[in-house]
Amino acid sequence: MKKTGILLLTLLAMLLLGGCTKKADEENEYTVYYVNTEGTSLTESKYTPTAATFDELMTELLDKLKQAPSGQASAIKSGVAVEGYERGIDALRIDFSQSYYDLSNTDEVLLRAAIVKTFSQIPGVAKVMITVGSEQLRDAEGQPVPAMDASSFIDTKEGGINSYLYAKLSLYFPDASGKKLEQETRTLHYSSNMVLERVIIEQLIAGPKEKGRQAIFSDAVKIQNVYIKDGVCTVSFDAEANKTPTDSTVAPEVALYAVVNSICATCDDITGVRFEIEGDASVRFRDTVELDQEFSMNRSYLPDDTAETAQEESVQTESGTEVAQTAPGETEQQTEQIVDQGSIVGVDPSIADHTGGES
Repeated sequence: MKKTGILLLTLLAMLLLGGCTKKADEENEYTVYYVNTEGTSLTESKYTPTAATFDELMTELLDKLKQAPSGQASAIKSGVAVEGYERGIDALRIDFSQSYYDLSNTDEVLLRAAIVKTFSQIPGVAKVMITVGSEQLRDAEGQPVPAMDASSFIDTKEGGINSYLYAKLSLYFPDASGKKLEQETRTLHYSSNMVLERVIIEQLIAGPKEKGRQAIFSDAVKIQNVYIKDGVCTVSFDAEANKTPTDSTVAPEVALYAVVNSICATCDDITGVRFEIEGDASVRFRDTVELDQEFSMNRSYLPDDTAETAQEESVQTESGTEVAQTAPGETEQQTEQIVDQGSIVGVDPSIADHTGGES
């Protein structure tokens, strides 16, 4: 009987240890990003590093990025070299050779996305800045590209891309009372295959990031169609959009104008928005608002101190055509935060000889 009891305890301990090991592996697991063989979208591969220090982790991840699994390709094209990296307070700077600027628009943004998405998983790294020849990366118009995080890239995996656009979105979410709208500004890159208006609505469905603001829709809401004609954007939702989210105090008209104001403030060429539910405009939104009408920007729902300047803060840009305006000092401050941490750390084959990184 005692032997049986000991055996059971031993088996239980082994199971528990096995479970702990599996959990630890999952917690340390990284997603490394590559490119599909067509060179049109990102792919993913799971990897668990064995590194004990920050420098070892950087070496491992850079090596993995260069050695793509079968059926995938490295986002780091031949001839483009990683010259070094530097860790800041909560950011990471990765420096490339001048040949980085020889990449096509698609190859460049996929590389940028793969780098940012892979390395922003490192604990303590909130943003990643790319430099070329130790100078901050600049877009086709010569404007500096600020530090980025994983959410800076939309639709990098599905559908492929022809090029990427960069947008500064003015999004409006209801305040705690549900009677007023407050602005959130988000900057991101999105596939040129996507309609900006759809990107805006998807961001609204994802919900606010700042406290004290309410969601407009549940995350189950689907966009059935978005089309534009003569400056009017028509949005068709599924029936789920006509349901008020749980615990929401948002008035139906405020929810609608959150969408309208976000689209009109971000997209200069849109003068009005129309809505459909399951392709039908002859319904009442949440039993209150007649949808069969054209809605335009309504500043009466904005706080008094922001209503006059709301539209000025929205600019859409395309890499290689138009350029997003950066608030004075914004880019410089981000660069300062990273660069002032010390000299750049080399990542050539001799990297194993230096010990300047943090564990």
